[in-house]
Amino acid sequence: MSESPGTELASEYSARIARDLEVNAQEQDRLATEIAALEEQLRAVRENRAVLERLQQALTPQAPVPAPGSAPAAGSATADADTDAVVPHQRTEPAPNRRAVPKQGPAEPRPSLVEAVLAYLAGQREPRSATDVAEAIRAAQPGRTIKTTVIRTTLENLVARNRARRTKQGRAVFYTLSSPDGPETPQAGAGV
Repeated sequence: MSESPGTELASEYSARIARDLEVNAQEQDRLATEIAALEEQLRAVRENRAVLERLQQALTPQAPVPAPGSAPAAGSATADADTDAVVPHQRTEPAPNRRAVPKQGPAEPRPSLVEAVLAYLAGQREPRSATDVAEAIRAAQPGRTIKTTVIRTTLENLVARNRARRTKQGRAVFYTLSSPDGPETPQAGAGV
């Protein structure tokens, strides 16, 4: 009788382990399927980016200017000449502060980003994408580095304050100024 309870316990554990192994195998299959789907999505997004970059290069009249301190692209015609000029500069001077803007003497003050976005939208008859707005502001203010993501955030903040409207066409998002007839959200003195 002493072997019977031990044998029964061993078969119970064996059955439980078999169930756990089956659950584990199912979980692995589920995760592998999800990973495959995510990898496919990532591949599609990377392809979209490559297409967008090619379109941007085709639409941009001038060659992209490398960021300060970045090495030129491999295989470019000026890679060797630029490398000779860049390397000593990097060794003798500290890394540039990305936020530091060199002073260029007395110049007219630039409008704030919000003012620039509002001014651009005010001059447009049709809705514009964040990319359109960013490109226009970059063209109007060549010394200013503006990322499209910052413009998109600025536009979304304007939408939240009812100063701009957002419309969607498929996956694309476009922005226009809110109509002057609509209620304006008070900006100053609003106690929230």
